[in-house]
Amino acid sequence: MSAMSLGIPPMITQEELITCLEIEKYINEEDVHRCPNGDVSACEFCKLLNIFSIVSRNFKLRSSLESAKLIDECHNHVGELRSSVEKLIPHLARYDFDEHVKANGYRTFVYLVKRSVNKCLIVANEINESSRYCTPKSHADLFEKLVDWNKVFRVLASMMECLVDFVTEDKVDSLFTSSSDALDRLIAMSKERSNMVGFQGKLLAFQFCKSVRTPLRFVSTLMAAYSEVYQSQGFLWSSLASSKAFLYYWRNPTERADRISKICSDDPLRFFKQFWLIQEKGVVKILSNCLGEPVDANLEISIPPVRINVTTRSGKKLTILPPSEYVGIKPIMLRLVSHKVINGAVGSGIPNTSSENLSKTLIIHCHGGGFVSQSSNSHLVYLKSFARGAGAPIISVDYSLSPEAPYPRALHESFYAYLWALENAHLLGSTAESIILTGDSAGGFILTGVTLLCIELGVRIPDGLQLVYTPQLLESVVSPARLMSLADPLIPYQALAACLAAYVGKTFNPELAQLPGCFVEGPWEPEEYSNTEVCSRKFCSLALDELDSVNLPHDDWHLSPLIAPDYLLSKFPPTSLVTTTFDPCQDDCVEFAKRLKGLGVPTTLDVLNDLPHGFLNFGRVITTINLTTEHDWSLILFL
Repeated sequence: MSAMSLGIPPMITQEELITCLEIEKYINEEDVHRCPNGDVSACEFCKLLNIFSIVSRNFKLRSSLESAKLIDECHNHVGELRSSVEKLIPHLARYDFDEHVKANGYRTFVYLVKRSVNKCLIVANEINESSRYCTPKSHADLFEKLVDWNKVFRVLASMMECLVDFVTEDKVDSLFTSSSDALDRLIAMSKERSNMVGFQGKLLAFQFCKSVRTPLRFVSTLMAAYSEVYQSQGFLWSSLASSKAFLYYWRNPTERADRISKICSDDPLRFFKQFWLIQEKGVVKILSNCLGEPVDANLEISIPPVRINVTTRSGKKLTILPPSEYVGIKPIMLRLVSHKVINGAVGSGIPNTSSENLSKTLIIHCHGGGFVSQSSNSHLVYLKSFARGAGAPIISVDYSLSPEAPYPRALHESFYAYLWALENAHLLGSTAESIILTGDSAGGFILTGVTLLCIELGVRIPDGLQLVYTPQLLESVVSPARLMSLADPLIPYQALAACLAAYVGKTFNPELAQLPGCFVEGPWEPEEYSNTEVCSRKFCSLALDELDSVNLPHDDWHLSPLIAPDYLLSKFPPTSLVTTTFDPCQDDCVEFAKRLKGLGVPTTLDVLNDLPHGFLNFGRVITTINLTTEHDWSLILFL
C-alpha cells in the first residue's frame, strides 16, 4: 500500500523542487509561489516559499495545526521580505562609495535577507524530509531553530519596511534619514525583548563568516554568565558562579538570548562598561600582553600635564593648555609599542648619538570601547602586529573614559598627546618625518577630531589617517547600517545609545566645549576661516529617549565630523577607512569617505565581508582576520 493511499503526503526531495511545474504535483495551483523572474531554481525566495507551502500542507493533513501555523507565519514574513527586496534593489547604487566599492547599509540588508533565507532553507529541507513523522517533540532542535527563524524574519520584515520608507522619502541621496516615524519604530522594536531573542539564540552570529561564529558564541555566553555576577563583591564566589552559569548558557541558547535581552533593557551602560573592562583585569590583562606578535618594546609612559608651546604653519605662537575638564589636571598615559628597541627611545637605557637608527614614521593610535571602556592594553593583540608590519613605533593614548570624563576631555587629551609626541618623537624612536594617525571605533572618531583641531589651529597636520569601523556622526539619526545593531551580538542598539549619552554626558558643560579656543591659552584667531556655511548637513537630529536629560550640542563638528564644513575637510590628509558589511558604523564610513573624496582628498574605503564590528580585537582567533591584518590597509600605503 502506498503512502499516498494512507493519506501520508510523499517526501519531497531537493531535485523535485527544480521547477514550479514539478511542485504543482503536490500542492494546489493557488499555493505555488511563482518566481517573478521565471526561474525558481535560481531564486532562494521561491525555493523557501514553496517548501513552506508543502510542509504546511503536510502538517495540516496530519492535524498538526500549531506547526502549520508556525510554517505559515514564516511563509508570510518571507513573502514580505521578497517584496521589500524587490523595491530596494533599484536604489542600491545611489548610495555606493563608487562603482568599484559597492557598499552601503541598504546593500547589507538585501544581503542579510538573502543569507537568512538560504540558511533557513537548510532547516526547512530537513523538516520537509521528515515531515511525515516530524513533530516539535521528536525534532525539538529543528523546531526551536524554526521558531528563531520566524522571529528573525519578523524583525527583518519590519526593518525592511522602514528601509523602503527611507529610500522613498530620501531626496538628497543621504544614508542618514530624518524620519521621526522610522526612529519611533526602531526604538519600539528595540524595546521588545522578543525581537532580540531570534538573533541571540540558536541562530547566533549566522550572518558572519564561519570562523567568527564560535568566538562570538563564546563572548555572548560569557556576557550572559557575567550578567549574573558582575555586581557581586567576592571574586572567588563570582568566578565559581559565573563558570557554572557559563556552562548553563552555552548549553541553553534560548535562555542565553532571554538573559541578554533583559540586560539590554535594564542598565546597558553599567553592564557593558563593566563587561568590556574584563580585558583590563587580573589574568586576562596578563594574557593580553602575551597574545599577538612578539615585540621588543611594550611600555607605559606618563606625560606630565604642562603647557605646550607650538608654532603654527603661519608662524604664530600658541600655548596649548593641559586637559583639566571634569576630572582636573593629571598626567596622560600612553603606551609605546615597537618591534625593536631603538637607542635613545624610552626604555632603551642607551643614548642615541645619531638619527640614522630612528624610524622615519611615528604611528599614533587611539583605542575603541564606546568611549566608556577598554584601553591600549586590550588592543595589544593587533597593535603588536601593526608595529611589526609597519616597522615603526606606535604610541597608543589611554584617554579618560566617560561618563566620568565626558566630551571634550578625551579629545583634549588625545590632541595634547599628539602635540607632545611631535616634540618628543626622539624619545619614541622616531624622527616623525611622517605621522600616521590610526584608531578603531571610538578611537578613530577621536582622531578625526584631532585632525580637525590641527587644521583649525594651524599646527602640523598628520600625514595620513586610518579609521577602522569608526562613527562619524554622534547625533540621534537613523541609517540602514545603524539598524544592524538590532541584530548585533556584541553592540546592541541599547548599548550604542547608552555610549552616545555617556560620551556627551549628563554633566556636560557647553562652556568647556568651545572648541578649539578653550584648549588655547589667551586670545586666539582661527588659522583657517571661510565665509561659507557653518556646517554641511542633509538631515535633522531626532528626539531620542536615551538623550532626554543630555544637553547635546547642535552643529558641533568635533562631535560629528561628517557635518564639518568643506573648507576644513578639504584640508584632510590622505585617509583610509575600513569597515565591514555588518558594521553598524558602515554608513558613517561610507558617507564620510564620499565627502572627503568629493573634496579632492585622497580617500580609500575597504569593506570587509562577513566580519563584526570590533573584529581586530579577536586577533588570531579568526582565520579571516589573519589575512586582513597582513593586508596593506593604508598604514603601509602611507609609509
